[in-house]
Amino acid sequence: MRCLICGKISFVAFCKHCLEDLVLQPKVRKLDENFSVYSFYAYEEISHLLYAKYEIFGSRIYEILAKEAVRFLKQALDSPINACGIGIDDRVERVGYAHNGIFLKSLTKVGIKPIYGALYATNPITYAGKSLQFRKENPRHFVLRRKCQNQMIFLVDDIVTTGLTLLEAKRFLESYDNEVKGAFVLSDARE
Repeated sequence: MRCLICGKISFVAFCKHCLEDLVLQPKVRKLDENFSVYSFYAYEEISHLLYAKYEIFGSRIYEILAKEAVRFLKQALDSPINACGIGIDDRVERVGYAHNGIFLKSLTKVGIKPIYGALYATNPITYAGKSLQFRKENPRHFVLRRKCQNQMIFLVDDIVTTGLTLLEAKRFLESYDNEVKGAFVLSDARE
């Protein structure tokens, strides 16, 4: 097997050197409505890894990124979170896995109970590389696929850019009498 970053021979997905170079840079960003988004990596440092979600081997990369983020979070917390977690559009894609589902599963180690496949966007447009105006004109239009009412919830996604998707998901879930406490993302793309 080869390291998925440098290509050197390795018995694991990332060689020891590349794993050591993977630096956590945790931060909290406040969106509108005083909504907190907790991120763990600088986007410019891992953007090439995040795009692996479109490849079969991307599941291994997401497992490692999520594991390291959760390891930090577990050390930072005084007690388990004790809430539900819902991934943004965590449906299984053509590559055979849901990248947000991988992060959601890892968060069980800090007390997040996953509700898989609950929140799907009915608007299939992707936001990658699109302007803020485009994003505002093309909301996700979420639907619930799993019962979710009167819960304390954290949203889970891979990247936050403008925050519009997270805020739309928050408002939608709150319309079902849920309390959305914040969001966990691997990376914040805002510079």
